[in-house]
Amino acid sequence: MAENEKKPLMKKRDLFIVAALLLVAVAGMAAVKFLSPNTATGSAKIYVGSYVYKEVSLGEDQVIEIDQGNDIVNHVEIKDGAIYMSDSTCPDQQCVGQGEISMDNYEQRVLRNWIVCLPNQVTVELTLEDEG
Repeated sequence: MAENEKKPLMKKRDLFIVAALLLVAVAGMAAVKFLSPNTATGSAKIYVGSYVYKEVSLGEDQVIEIDQGNDIVNHVEIKDGAIYMSDSTCPDQQCVGQGEISMDNYEQRVLRNWIVCLPNQVTVELTLEDEG
């Protein structure tokens, strides 16, 4: 080798090793993300009118009764990481028909992270991660 020729910093073999390690690292990260069960259960706020009635975790199965008096009652249920209006005294039952919200399905719902009972003025908001 002549004096003015420079040695390459990395040989082809070294580049293949680095590329293979990067590929394994990316595959490992993807496997963890897509194969792990969703542990982010999330939380929700239940409003009566414009006031927060209760903040709840979706990690604990429970039924919340919202009794406003004058026969105005809603039941919000949390089961298996999802929240939904299980029943209401409102006349049209639109809120019950809106189904459940979870961290896995809110993006596909028409009202996204909300359930709304207009006659009884009860709303449920799934708290999204980027909202803090």
